[in-house]
Amino acid sequence: MEQTEEAVEAARTAGIITPMDNGAVETLLRLAERMDDPDFPMIDGRFDNVTESLYFKACDSLGLTPAGRQKLDVKEQKGGGKLAQLRAVNGGAGGKRAG
Repeated sequence: MEQTEEAVEAARTAGIITPMDNGAVETLLRLAERMDDPDFPMIDGRFDNVTESLYFKACDSLGLTPAGRQKLDVKEQKGGGKLAQLRAVNGGAGGKRAG
């Protein structure tokens, strides 16, 4: 769980995770806590075969894996990236709006 918390904090610092992601982060932390159970993967007498895959999917969707970060980069590039979005709002590279 400690490594997951550190990764989440680093992603927040880098701007990868925002407050809109808090629900997904909470779910990720619960999954990490479950995997830290000394009895894992036998929880309550049952074999848990889903927590690990859900954990990795959550990490990927939050950009906490190399593949997940790459997907985020592709999405930003399709939209022109943040700089292009700012330029579009501010009227180009010089920041002057027509009118």
